[in-house]
Amino acid sequence: MSDFRNVQGKVAIVTGAARGIGKGIAETLASEGVHVVMADKLELVMESFEEVKAANPDNKGYAVVLDVSSEMEVKALVEGCVEKLGKLDIMANNAGMHMDTGNVWETEESQIDRILAVNFKGEFFGCKYAAIQMIKQKSGSIVNTGSFFGKVGHAGSATYGASKGAVHTMTQALALELAPYNVNVNALCPGLAASEMHWAFVQADADARGITFDEMKELELNEIPLHRYGYGKDMAGAIIWLATPSGSYVTGQLINVNGGLDFT
Repeated sequence: MSDFRNVQGKVAIVTGAARGIGKGIAETLASEGVHVVMADKLELVMESFEEVKAANPDNKGYAVVLDVSSEMEVKALVEGCVEKLGKLDIMANNAGMHMDTGNVWETEESQIDRILAVNFKGEFFGCKYAAIQMIKQKSGSIVNTGSFFGKVGHAGSATYGASKGAVHTMTQALALELAPYNVNVNALCPGLAASEMHWAFVQADADARGITFDEMKELELNEIPLHRYGYGKDMAGAIIWLATPSGSYVTGQLINVNGGLDFT
């Protein structure tokens, strides 16, 4: 097999990997022969890694419990990965959060600070320390998790959308900065994902409308041209492409992985 679409033997860090999209990314990368370091604030990440390891015994990765909003913890994550596994080929900055902040005039400063700390600073720190290593290697791929909420404003999600908009702008700036070092930087923008975070939104919307959870899911699915939710494997497909020669000419892009839900 040529290296054109082959990721076997590469090393990746995936943040927000305890469950949902992040876990799905890690599972898919590992199944393709990538050594995956799984990081999350939830201690569940340890159990999730054991599942990935059991399915992929050759995986030399491991799990780390950390808060991505701590710069020193992210620095230690990247440096520890390189020390143990020798390199870093893929940095998937996937950790993120959402909370109900209401309208702009109802939003508390503490809510703004927490959302930006996780969604923007957390990805920024991942980019920063991955970049330092990838500059040394003169190779690598950084993939951030953006959102279509970061492209177009949505009522009730000003702070979340602003945090993702910041990720988008940072992604493009870093793509220009790292281009001379043969490192590409992109952001994936998922739509409606089959994840614990999204199910909470579905339940809240269902309660507000006085309908059942399953009825609310069907309303959402009717808005998605491919009529299914997104999974970690869908994101991983794009990550794998971007990390191989087949996607090496793509950088600074905000790539929709959303089943046709949004084209912006």
